[in-house]
Amino acid sequence: MIERKFSIKQVVEKTGLEESAIRFYETAFKEYLSFTSLDIDGRYFNEDQIDILIRIRDLVTKRGFSLDEVKKELKKFLKKKESSGGNGKNQPFSARPSSYARVIAVTSGKGGVGKTTLVVNLAISLALRQKKVAIFDADLGLANVHILMGVKPQFNLSHLIQDGFALEDVIAQGPLGIQILSGGQGVRELANLREEERRLLLRQLDKLERNVEYLIVDTGAGISENVLRFATFADEIIVVTTPNVAASADAYSIIKILLSMEPNSKIGLVTNEVDNMYHSKNVFNRINVAVEKFLNYALGDLGYIVSDDYIKAANQLRKPLLLSYPTSPSAQCVKAITDMILSERVFVNTRKESSFQDLMGALRRTMAGAAV
Repeated sequence: MIERKFSIKQVVEKTGLEESAIRFYETAFKEYLSFTSLDIDGRYFNEDQIDILIRIRDLVTKRGFSLDEVKKELKKFLKKKESSGGNGKNQPFSARPSSYARVIAVTSGKGGVGKTTLVVNLAISLALRQKKVAIFDADLGLANVHILMGVKPQFNLSHLIQDGFALEDVIAQGPLGIQILSGGQGVRELANLREEERRLLLRQLDKLERNVEYLIVDTGAGISENVLRFATFADEIIVVTTPNVAASADAYSIIKILLSMEPNSKIGLVTNEVDNMYHSKNVFNRINVAVEKFLNYALGDLGYIVSDDYIKAANQLRKPLLLSYPTSPSAQCVKAITDMILSERVFVNTRKESSFQDLMGALRRTMAGAAV
């Protein structure tokens, strides 16, 4: 098979890096790029090199690594390849290690579209399939996952940060063993932490990554800094919308911003409060046509949730839909969405580094008072 080659202009487009940054990384990390057989005249790049540049970019800009820390990460990768009998060539450099939790952010362009209801029932659906699941309720100041789960957490992230609580003391246990971490107001105060508090928080949060397979992040609605930050650090992003014209327009707007912030995002759409599949397809097609035309990106159609009285009844009971009315039409829709998410051919992002680590890097830089 003939190896594809890319010009510096194409590499700039694929990585989002400026040419000067690419040339700097070539020099700074030349010993880790050498196994891909750099083009002798330096005019062209191959796919391996692009993957490495993307990983270097993410380690530096998202995880806040120094050049020495990046080199250590690259060295670990090459050592792992050598121990497995490979030389690293033509291997997907940025593949996510299987030990990392898969992070899925659920967001929306506007409030009131059923985002949190989807988060709660998606977590239940995954747990029913014997998956270890945690929810991070990152809707700061308006956290309400625990209400729909029917639990009353005594503590939130601020207690972990300010009062030195252990992670296991802060996390509330929901149905089927689902772990719930409520952000409360705590994240707003991260920039003022002392060095010892920063280390404590990162050590505690790292425990979560080792204990779960899926971390679902319930972001706030809209385009605030917190919403965008948590969404772009996810492995995959689910945007929730409704047939409402304003909701669809807002969904397009947040998709546009997310792609500008992270070109390697994997974004899928869920349409809520529809009459049937055909109704949902009309909504999806309307948004996806605009996204393809103006953003040169194809959304994933993750499915839909029909409008029925069972959802409202479950929320009033403070018991998740899939546990209170598991055979209802809306519950069947959530199960179908889960099938789509679990399908590696449909909704798994293979282009990004582990997002749990990206999220930890974001918290690290926020705690240092840097802009994310």
